[in-house]
Amino acid sequence: MNYCHHKQLKAPMVDVHELTNLLRQLDFKVVSLLDLTGLEMHTAVHEFLLLLDKGVYGLLYYAGHGYENYGNSFMVPIDAPYSYTSEHCLCVQNILQLMQEKQTGLNVFLLDMCRKRNMHDEIIPQMEALRVTANIVYGYATCPDAEAYEISQGELTN
Repeated sequence: MNYCHHKQLKAPMVDVHELTNLLRQLDFKVVSLLDLTGLEMHTAVHEFLLLLDKGVYGLLYYAGHGYENYGNSFMVPIDAPYSYTSEHCLCVQNILQLMQEKQTGLNVFLLDMCRKRNMHDEIIPQMEALRVTANIVYGYATCPDAEAYEISQGELTN
């Protein structure tokens, strides 16, 4: 991933291609997008939500920089400033809430990103709690307050 102000990530590119190939073998309709700016991420999520409808299975996978504050997870676009806050990022819980509103058969959200606290962000998002439903599955690459790592030539990097 070609971040403007943050460490470059290599593993997400490989992971996206692998997951895309696997899902296509299972006859899923797949759209893979890489290196998105904030505007492009918002547009991609909007377009993704248009594809969802009652009974449809929706899967959204994100690999890249991210963080978690006050129980909310944020995906960091490639053009986020060095001292980014939630205003520069996409909130996972907001997207999940919009996915729920589509009354899909299943919503899956996979996040391959860090979940460390962002010390630059003191904003506490005011949002409704997610409804507990049986049709949502979301998974993280790591536990709360931890970093996700990638292996680069035998060395761990985050």
